[in-house]
Amino acid sequence: MADMLDWWTVPGGRWGVLNLDFKVELTRESGVRPHRFADYGEAELNTFDGGDWQFARIRMVPVTRDLVDLIGVEQTLSHVEWGEMPGGRIDREQVTDEQVLELARNAVFGLRRVGMPVESEPGSELSVQATAAPF
Repeated sequence: MADMLDWWTVPGGRWGVLNLDFKVELTRESGVRPHRFADYGEAELNTFDGGDWQFARIRMVPVTRDLVDLIGVEQTLSHVEWGEMPGGRIDREQVTDEQVLELARNAVFGLRRVGMPVESEPGSELSVQATAAPF
């Protein structure tokens, strides 16, 4: 079983969605080390080795207002940085604003593709126009 690092719910209203919320689970990705990636310098490697930050896996599931998990469109993302990096802390806010938003966008697109209504405010980040296929 994976080590749970954190979990939270993002209210759909944050991105203008009226009938869904988004459940987020963050689990530890053991066995993944930055030493094999070229993007990390000495400071990042030292703080990783010191336990200041780690890699995590995000699982995001849309949830209806009557608390039904829509697992058919759950989204995951691996190798997410989490913790105290040399350039600053990566926490819920940053993960939500970046990675979770993208996962929510993919899930909403999938729900709409199969005909499930996703109500949103006009012009919101997850409106029909914002989640339409680019072709």
